[in-house]
Amino acid sequence: MSKTDTAPSESATHTRLPAEAPFWGFVFADMTVFAGFFIAYLWEFGSDRSGFAREAAHVSVWPGLINTLILLASSYAVVLAVRAQRAGSDPSTLIAWALGGAACFAVIKITEYSVEIAGDHTLTSSTFFTYYFVLTGLHLMHVAIGSVLLMTWRHGQRTGRKQSIRFAECCAGYWHMVDLLWLVIFSLVYIGSHT
Repeated sequence: MSKTDTAPSESATHTRLPAEAPFWGFVFADMTVFAGFFIAYLWEFGSDRSGFAREAAHVSVWPGLINTLILLASSYAVVLAVRAQRAGSDPSTLIAWALGGAACFAVIKITEYSVEIAGDHTLTSSTFFTYYFVLTGLHLMHVAIGSVLLMTWRHGQRTGRKQSIRFAECCAGYWHMVDLLWLVIFSLVYIGSHT
């Protein structure tokens, strides 16, 4: 077989859509739900900017910024893990780093919740805090689901029941979605509401 005969198949392999098609449908549906919340948040914010700014002043930006950096680092570890699996290497250590980031994120978020609740800021305190707890709570649930996917991926690698590269790409895609959603939440709730 000539070099030109093999070129199209190699090109097709490199340009295929990662993960499975139904996965992308799920991601689109999930992000659409969050988009609805984001639009509603912006609508309410536009109706009461001073009220949102007053309530948002009780939320420290630093934990949100630290969590943003943690998620970005964990997403990078997931990228490297997928590359390692594609190259035939064991991605377990890199997945463990991503899981460590997820655990740190959850600890910081739960600490934030305890501080806000101790300061008498709850789900029903104000419109801002309703959105704060709903958006960050839904996101934290997605972090938990993503962590289960990452643990399943890692467990398969550690026990010799290695999942396909498609499964690894689905796990990575979900984790990147979690990261992207947090970037929007951080921008709207932690930064945008202070203006």
